[in-house]
Amino acid sequence: METASYFYETLSPLSPPPSDRSPPPSDESQPYYVYRNQISLSSLSYPSPETAAPDYFSLDARADVEEPSPARFRTPPPASEEEAPAVESGWFRGNSRLRSPMLKLHKEILDFSDFLSPTPEEQSARNAAIESVFNVIRYIWPNCKVEVFGSFKTGLYLPTSDIDVVILGSDIKTPQIGLYALSRALSQKGIAKKIQVIAKARVPIIKFVEKRSSVAFDISFDVENGPKAAEYIQDAISKWPPLRPLCLILKVFLQQRELNEVYSGGIGSYALLAMLIAMLQNLQEWNASVEHNLGVLLVNFFDFYGRKLNTVDIGVTCNGPGTFFLKSTKGFVNKGQKFLISIEDPQLPGNDIGKNSFNYFQIRSAFSMAFSTLTNARTILGLDPNRSILGTIIRPDPVLLERKGGSNGTMTFDHLLPGAGEPLSPQTGGQELLCNWQVEDAEEEPLPRSNPIAGDGSANSSGKKRKASKERLRNKVKEHADMEKDKSKKKRRWKHQ
Repeated sequence: METASYFYETLSPLSPPPSDRSPPPSDESQPYYVYRNQISLSSLSYPSPETAAPDYFSLDARADVEEPSPARFRTPPPASEEEAPAVESGWFRGNSRLRSPMLKLHKEILDFSDFLSPTPEEQSARNAAIESVFNVIRYIWPNCKVEVFGSFKTGLYLPTSDIDVVILGSDIKTPQIGLYALSRALSQKGIAKKIQVIAKARVPIIKFVEKRSSVAFDISFDVENGPKAAEYIQDAISKWPPLRPLCLILKVFLQQRELNEVYSGGIGSYALLAMLIAMLQNLQEWNASVEHNLGVLLVNFFDFYGRKLNTVDIGVTCNGPGTFFLKSTKGFVNKGQKFLISIEDPQLPGNDIGKNSFNYFQIRSAFSMAFSTLTNARTILGLDPNRSILGTIIRPDPVLLERKGGSNGTMTFDHLLPGAGEPLSPQTGGQELLCNWQVEDAEEEPLPRSNPIAGDGSANSSGKKRKASKERLRNKVKEHADMEKDKSKKKRRWKHQ
């Protein structure tokens, strides 16, 4: 894979931003603090290019794979251009343990993003579903223009993601008229189920599931900013290669904690992309060398948005050279919830795409906990040699457990992230750490998008069904964890015999 080769061959030394000062403000006439005062920027002892680097953050893939010691320091030798292939070959040592957790995490992120990528069969099924839906739309409005946008257009969709479609130039008087007409046509043609017309939303849409592929669709009328945003994201992905794997990992991370939907206060895909681009721009401005290690970048993301950013006063932007701005200068201050993150829309600079993420306090907590987990040297270095580091923040769920992905369509979640979701021992007294995806066990249901107005009765799923579905999910994950523990016990018994 071309992208993977790019990452393997260009690993550079870890070089985080200086810890004794904040990045310069974009408006020097109004001084402000980018970082939260209660968080010390030196709380994490980052190495600098001039000083020795601890093994935990070493990016030397050629080192011996002996058991590392968190207390020992060493300086990784520079790799010459002739020795570059050794970086890539260092990954593939057949279940051996890499010295550097950041290198191992980098590879796991690449492998997991490949695992999430659509197989040829999945891509073909989605293309067929799109063609089927487009035929119905063009039957009603022969002269209209139909476009796909969103995650399917940008290639950032997960196996469970829906397909966003917009109908342009239909000449209907109101979107509601078109939505009801399309609802009737889809029902008559027999190609859709679970049809919902959400007519009173800010952007009226119709939601349904295409029967043959079981792929969900969201269709709207005359909303042109969707396709434009998709083009912007495609350009950004080509400019910033780390965007795609990082975005896929973070989408799963947020989805498993029910923090990925804007209607329930979460962070949407578009806002997440803007946050990632802003972080990458800021790192590029402050570092002499560009950081390509995905493990380091993921830790930086969790650190910045989970611990350091002063969201009360500061907003982030990926427009222009500056990364930060004073929220009051753009009218982005929410007096009732000043802690909310403000993210300037890359397409519409006067629009704050973070204003509806009212659950950002919980999002920030999730990011902070992930940072603490991934940078706990005792915990990570104390993992079983075959246990996944990424699996400490990504747990198994029914969709991932049943999936067979990867380039050959045979990779399974258990093989990719062994031990994922199991409790962690910080080795500081034996108490187990539970990652904050346990929030799913709460009884509260997420806020609904809207009340279904028109559809085929299957759209009206009750709260009891949702609770039963979540109970089945928890039971399945628990069964999987018990099976993994039994396997681990058998291995230990075999070793002692």
